[in-house]
Amino acid sequence: MIGRLHGIGLLVLAMSFLVPLPGGAQTDAATLPEIEELARNGRSDEARAALLGWWEESRVLASREERQFALWLRGRLTVDPSQAVRDFRRLVVEYPGGPFTARALYRLAQEAYERGATADFERHMASLSRDYPGSSVLAEAEAWVSGTQGVLALPPVTPSTASERSNENQDDAVTPVDAAPYSVQLGAFSNEGRASALFDRARAADLNVRLVRMPQSNLIHVRAGRFETSMEATEFSRRVSELGFAAAVVRDARDEELVRSNFRVPSNDQAH
Repeated sequence: MIGRLHGIGLLVLAMSFLVPLPGGAQTDAATLPEIEELARNGRSDEARAALLGWWEESRVLASREERQFALWLRGRLTVDPSQAVRDFRRLVVEYPGGPFTARALYRLAQEAYERGATADFERHMASLSRDYPGSSVLAEAEAWVSGTQGVLALPPVTPSTASERSNENQDDAVTPVDAAPYSVQLGAFSNEGRASALFDRARAADLNVRLVRMPQSNLIHVRAGRFETSMEATEFSRRVSELGFAAAVVRDARDEELVRSNFRVPSNDQAH
């Protein structure tokens, strides 16, 4: 009798290991591709939880490629923008040439664009162009630059610039065309062929277009017109947009280094 009870006890103990864990928890962490699939299907909360589990259980023994994948996923999934920037920067610094590094540079360029950090934006785009010239990510980034008008937001108006603008309506405040500060930018590219293609298309549309370089930038900028006031430049940008081009007003035209131009001085009956 005692032997039978002992046998039953062992059977119960063995069966207890087959009982599912409370709440449907799993003993094995989800794989990184499974986590990515969750995110792709819009299940971001589940993906974040699964990634946290992977980070705690699998990171120590993970391969170099898996660690890069995990950093990329965490940068994409986190709700903390500063954490995303840190993860993307780690990919760039610690894993140059890795499978996710070009995409991390692209994300960093977009983040810099959103916060108006011109120098950081230009630096990330230049790194992407220099280090990943054959990457599909570079082509995507250049298309994004062109689609978002390729420029950062204009600097805020300061008392000094407000004073300058108050003088713009004075008859004696005439600025030479080549010294006018405002222009309209159609795009910015690391590839000169792409810039030239846009230049030719704009020239065919009868725009006074030029290719220029800017200080501390490796990009070639496609611009049209020179204007004394932001109002004139804004009006012209609307007309350029109606022709099917991306157009944004910039106010650093005085710093341009000319590469190529078909510029001609407009007559009085032709707005810049």
